[in-house]
Amino acid sequence: MDRISTRSRELFRGNRRSCLLTVLVLAASGCGGDVYRQRLGETVSYFEYRDRIARELGKIWSDQGIQLQPPQQFTLVPAPRDASDEPVDPAGDPRQPHYLRFALPGLVAAWRAEVAVDTGSSQGRQRADLFVLSNHDWMLQQQSGQRPDGDPQEFITDFEKALSAAMGVYLKDGATGTGQKKNERYRETVPGGLPDSKYRQPQNFTAITFAPEVQPTDEPIEIQVYEWAGKKAQVVVVMVYPAGVSPRENLQNRLLLAMQTFSAADQSPRRPGSGSSGTGGRRGAAF
Repeated sequence: MDRISTRSRELFRGNRRSCLLTVLVLAASGCGGDVYRQRLGETVSYFEYRDRIARELGKIWSDQGIQLQPPQQFTLVPAPRDASDEPVDPAGDPRQPHYLRFALPGLVAAWRAEVAVDTGSSQGRQRADLFVLSNHDWMLQQQSGQRPDGDPQEFITDFEKALSAAMGVYLKDGATGTGQKKNERYRETVPGGLPDSKYRQPQNFTAITFAPEVQPTDEPIEIQVYEWAGKKAQVVVVMVYPAGVSPRENLQNRLLLAMQTFSAADQSPRRPGSGSSGTGGRRGAAF
């Protein structure tokens, strides 16, 4: 009897181990396997996104509480060296697009590129520019009791009016466009959907694609604008490029991807020595 009982217990334990192994195998190939494959897929997707950022965009830039990773074609143009804290005179600023016959206000940074042009009679390479503008200096002037170049809270409005006048473009009130037509405002959410929105917090911009009625150069140009307005800070990203730019440059898509890396500090700047650098309160996601 004892031998039979012992044998039965051994058989039971063996069957239990077999059953447990079977359950584990089924779990790995069933729901548990699905979770693993899902997580593996998300990891692969994330690193593909990181690779795309590294492949399509250049080095991370930051200044005055603003951060951006520009399209990879563009090289940063050094700012003029000036020991004072006064804004640089646009007339003597090599970063300014003097060919536009229009001085960009609140210029913070500029990048330059030579891009391929292959439409119509315009073959070869032409210049493209990228700029970041902000109301930072206007706010500093206001704080120090100086007469600012303009109302800091009207920075974007003043910029639009000046650029529209220089380019001979009339803009209707409001952001009523869809992005399909030029010379009208439209709302742009960046990133606009999956999978990128899993890795970057979506931000809202007002965008305009200018096609100048009065071309300032011999070869036609276009100007892409993205505007971001906080409660205090206002920032504009501007790309000027040949109208016949080659699709191989992928400029518009790269700029849209670059806007995913945009962030800005929505607070008033502090004058040097005031005890704060004014770079806190950053909005937007960044790696």
